[in-house]
Amino acid sequence: MEKSEKSDRLEKPEKRERSVVPIYGVGIFVFLYSILLPMYRFSDLLMVLWLAIMLYLLLNKLFKGRLLLESKYQSGDRSVDNVLSQGLEYVQQLEQLKSAIQDAEITQRINSMQRISRQIFEHIAKNPQQSSRINRFISYYYPTALKFLAQYQEFNDKSVKGENIQTTLQKIRSSLTTFEEAFLHQLDSLYSDKAIDIETDIVVLENIMRSK
Repeated sequence: MEKSEKSDRLEKPEKRERSVVPIYGVGIFVFLYSILLPMYRFSDLLMVLWLAIMLYLLLNKLFKGRLLLESKYQSGDRSVDNVLSQGLEYVQQLEQLKSAIQDAEITQRINSMQRISRQIFEHIAKNPQQSSRINRFISYYYPTALKFLAQYQEFNDKSVKGENIQTTLQKIRSSLTTFEEAFLHQLDSLYSDKAIDIETDIVVLENIMRSK
Protein backbone atom coordinates (compact mmCIF):
# COMPACT_ATOMS: atom_id res chain seq x y z
CA MET A 1 0.00 0.00 0.00
CA GLU A 2 2.81 2.40 0.94
CA LYS A 3 4.64 1.72 -2.33
CA SER A 4 1.49 2.56 -4.27
CA GLU A 5 1.05 5.83 -2.37
CA LYS A 6 4.68 6.80 -2.97
CA SER A 7 4.44 6.02 -6.68
CA ASP A 8 1.30 8.19 -6.87
CA ARG A 9 3.25 11.11 -5.49
CA LEU A 10 6.09 10.53 -7.94
CA GLU A 11 3.60 10.50 -10.83
CA LYS A 12 2.44 14.04 -10.18
CA PRO A 13 3.28 16.22 -13.18
CA GLU A 14 5.11 19.34 -12.07
CA LYS A 15 6.13 21.05 -15.31
CA ARG A 16 3.98 24.00 -16.35
CA GLU A 17 3.49 26.17 -19.38
CA ARG A 18 4.21 29.71 -18.20
CA SER A 19 1.20 32.00 -18.06
CA VAL A 20 1.37 35.25 -20.05
CA VAL A 21 -0.79 37.05 -17.47
CA PRO A 22 2.15 38.25 -15.29
CA ILE A 23 3.95 39.74 -18.33
CA TYR A 24 0.87 41.54 -19.63
CA GLY A 25 -0.02 42.65 -16.11
CA VAL A 26 3.39 44.24 -15.54
CA GLY A 27 3.29 45.88 -18.97
CA ILE A 28 -0.11 47.46 -18.28
CA PHE A 29 1.03 48.56 -14.82
CA VAL A 30 4.19 50.29 -16.14
CA PHE A 31 2.20 51.96 -18.90
CA LEU A 32 -0.43 53.34 -16.50
CA TYR A 33 2.22 54.34 -13.95
CA SER A 34 4.13 56.34 -16.58
CA ILE A 35 0.93 58.19 -17.55
CA LEU A 36 -0.40 58.94 -14.07
CA LEU A 37 2.81 59.53 -12.11
CA PRO A 38 6.05 61.39 -12.94
CA MET A 39 9.14 59.35 -13.79
CA TYR A 40 11.76 62.10 -14.10
CA ARG A 41 14.08 61.06 -11.31
CA PHE A 42 16.21 57.96 -10.98
CA SER A 43 14.42 57.16 -7.73
CA ASP A 44 11.11 57.09 -9.65
CA LEU A 45 12.52 54.51 -12.03
CA LEU A 46 13.76 52.41 -9.11
CA MET A 47 10.34 52.63 -7.49
CA VAL A 48 8.44 51.50 -10.60
CA LEU A 49 11.00 48.73 -11.16
CA TRP A 50 10.56 47.46 -7.60
CA LEU A 51 6.75 47.60 -7.86
CA ALA A 52 6.84 45.85 -11.23
CA ILE A 53 8.94 43.03 -9.80
CA MET A 54 6.59 42.63 -6.81
CA LEU A 55 3.57 42.62 -9.12
CA TYR A 56 5.19 40.05 -11.42
CA LEU A 57 5.96 37.72 -8.49
CA LEU A 58 2.41 38.07 -7.17
CA LEU A 59 0.79 37.42 -10.56
CA ASN A 60 3.17 34.53 -11.20
CA LYS A 61 1.98 32.95 -7.96
CA LEU A 62 -1.71 33.53 -8.74
CA PHE A 63 -1.51 32.45 -12.39
CA LYS A 64 0.70 29.37 -12.35
CA GLY A 65 0.09 28.38 -15.93
CA ARG A 66 -1.26 25.19 -17.44
CA LEU A 67 0.24 21.87 -16.41
CA LEU A 68 2.35 20.22 -19.07
CA LEU A 69 0.93 16.73 -19.20
CA GLU A 70 2.98 13.56 -19.00
CA SER A 71 2.81 11.47 -22.16
CA LYS A 72 0.35 9.01 -20.63
CA TYR A 73 -2.06 11.88 -19.94
CA GLN A 74 -1.81 13.36 -23.46
CA SER A 75 -4.67 12.66 -25.84
CA GLY A 76 -3.49 14.67 -28.86
CA ASP A 77 -6.67 16.76 -28.66
CA ARG A 78 -6.02 20.18 -27.11
CA SER A 79 -9.52 20.60 -25.70
CA VAL A 80 -9.36 17.16 -24.06
CA ASP A 81 -5.84 17.86 -22.78
CA ASN A 82 -7.14 21.06 -21.17
CA VAL A 83 -9.74 18.98 -19.31
CA LEU A 84 -7.06 16.50 -18.24
CA SER A 85 -4.81 19.35 -17.12
CA GLN A 86 -7.62 20.75 -14.97
CA GLY A 87 -8.24 17.32 -13.50
CA LEU A 88 -4.59 16.86 -12.58
CA GLU A 89 -4.62 20.31 -10.99
CA TYR A 90 -7.39 18.99 -8.75
CA VAL A 91 -5.28 15.92 -7.92
CA GLN A 92 -2.50 18.23 -6.77
CA GLN A 93 -4.92 20.29 -4.69
CA LEU A 94 -6.01 17.06 -2.99
CA GLU A 95 -2.36 16.38 -2.19
CA GLN A 96 -1.97 19.82 -0.60
CA LEU A 97 -5.10 19.39 1.51
CA LYS A 98 -4.01 15.91 2.57
CA SER A 99 -0.68 17.29 3.79
CA ALA A 100 -2.40 20.14 5.62
CA ILE A 101 -5.05 18.02 7.36
CA GLN A 102 -2.76 15.18 8.51
CA ASP A 103 -5.47 12.64 9.38
CA ALA A 104 -5.00 8.89 8.80
CA GLU A 105 -8.58 8.14 7.72
CA ILE A 106 -8.82 11.18 5.44
CA THR A 107 -5.37 10.42 3.98
CA GLN A 108 -6.59 6.92 3.08
CA ARG A 109 -9.68 8.32 1.35
CA ILE A 110 -7.73 10.97 -0.55
CA ASN A 111 -5.10 8.44 -1.67
CA SER A 112 -7.88 6.28 -3.07
CA MET A 113 -9.52 9.26 -4.83
CA GLN A 114 -6.16 10.25 -6.35
CA ARG A 115 -5.45 6.74 -7.64
CA ILE A 116 -8.92 6.47 -9.19
CA SER A 117 -8.57 9.94 -10.71
CA ARG A 118 -5.28 9.09 -12.41
CA GLN A 119 -6.80 5.92 -13.85
CA ILE A 120 -9.72 7.97 -15.18
CA PHE A 121 -7.47 10.58 -16.78
CA GLU A 122 -5.15 7.96 -18.27
CA HIS A 123 -8.17 6.18 -19.77
CA ILE A 124 -9.52 9.44 -21.25
CA ALA A 125 -6.11 10.21 -22.74
CA LYS A 126 -6.30 6.89 -24.60
CA ASN A 127 -10.01 7.30 -25.39
CA PRO A 128 -10.55 11.06 -25.92
CA GLN A 129 -13.95 10.41 -27.53
CA GLN A 130 -15.21 9.62 -24.02
CA SER A 131 -14.13 12.96 -22.55
CA SER A 132 -17.72 14.23 -22.34
CA ARG A 133 -18.47 11.45 -19.88
CA ILE A 134 -16.33 13.08 -17.20
CA ASN A 135 -17.85 16.57 -17.48
CA ARG A 136 -19.82 16.26 -14.25
CA PHE A 137 -16.86 14.60 -12.55
CA ILE A 138 -14.64 17.59 -13.39
CA SER A 139 -17.21 20.37 -12.99
CA TYR A 140 -19.07 19.16 -9.89
CA TYR A 141 -17.67 16.18 -7.97
CA TYR A 142 -14.08 17.38 -7.80
CA PRO A 143 -14.74 21.06 -6.91
CA THR A 144 -17.26 19.97 -4.27
CA ALA A 145 -14.85 17.45 -2.73
CA LEU A 146 -12.12 20.10 -2.59
CA LYS A 147 -14.55 22.59 -1.05
CA PHE A 148 -15.52 20.11 1.68
CA LEU A 149 -11.90 19.26 2.46
CA ALA A 150 -10.88 22.93 2.58
CA GLN A 151 -13.77 23.54 4.99
CA TYR A 152 -12.64 20.56 7.06
CA GLN A 153 -9.12 21.96 7.26
CA GLU A 154 -10.42 25.36 8.35
CA PHE A 155 -12.67 23.95 11.08
CA ASN A 156 -10.17 21.34 12.23
CA ASP A 157 -7.48 24.00 12.76
CA LYS A 158 -9.60 25.82 15.33
CA SER A 159 -8.36 25.31 18.87
CA VAL A 160 -11.88 25.32 20.32
CA LYS A 161 -14.52 23.26 18.51
CA GLY A 162 -18.17 23.72 19.46
CA GLU A 163 -20.99 21.31 18.74
CA ASN A 164 -21.74 22.76 15.28
CA ILE A 165 -18.11 22.46 14.19
CA GLN A 166 -17.82 18.92 15.52
CA THR A 167 -21.01 17.90 13.71
CA THR A 168 -19.82 19.48 10.45
CA LEU A 169 -16.43 17.76 10.70
CA GLN A 170 -18.12 14.40 11.16
CA LYS A 171 -20.46 14.98 8.23
CA ILE A 172 -17.54 15.88 5.98
CA ARG A 173 -15.64 12.75 7.06
CA SER A 174 -18.68 10.64 6.22
CA SER A 175 -19.12 12.37 2.85
CA LEU A 176 -15.63 11.31 1.74
CA THR A 177 -16.85 7.72 1.48
CA THR A 178 -19.60 8.94 -0.85
CA PHE A 179 -17.08 10.86 -2.95
CA GLU A 180 -14.80 7.83 -3.15
CA GLU A 181 -17.74 5.72 -4.36
CA ALA A 182 -18.68 8.41 -6.90
CA PHE A 183 -15.11 8.48 -8.23
CA LEU A 184 -15.10 4.68 -8.53
CA HIS A 185 -18.48 4.73 -10.26
CA GLN A 186 -17.12 7.27 -12.75
CA LEU A 187 -14.17 5.01 -13.55
CA ASP A 188 -16.41 1.97 -13.88
CA SER A 189 -18.82 3.76 -16.20
CA LEU A 190 -16.02 4.43 -18.69
CA TYR A 191 -15.74 0.69 -19.29
CA SER A 192 -19.46 0.05 -19.72
CA ASP A 193 -19.22 -0.24 -23.52
CA LYS A 194 -16.43 -2.81 -23.33
CA ALA A 195 -18.33 -4.73 -20.67
CA ILE A 196 -21.40 -4.88 -22.93
CA ASP A 197 -19.28 -6.05 -25.87
CA ILE A 198 -17.76 -8.83 -23.77
CA GLU A 199 -21.19 -9.92 -22.49
CA THR A 200 -22.48 -9.99 -26.07
CA ASP A 201 -19.52 -12.09 -27.19
CA ILE A 202 -20.11 -14.51 -24.31
CA VAL A 203 -23.79 -14.89 -25.23
CA VAL A 204 -22.86 -15.54 -28.87
CA LEU A 205 -20.25 -18.09 -27.80
CA GLU A 206 -22.71 -19.88 -25.50
CA ASN A 207 -25.30 -20.02 -28.30
CA ILE A 208 -22.75 -21.48 -30.70
CA MET A 209 -21.76 -24.13 -28.14
CA ARG A 210 -25.41 -25.07 -27.55
CA SER A 211 -26.05 -25.44 -31.27
CA LYS A 212 -23.33 -28.07 -31.64
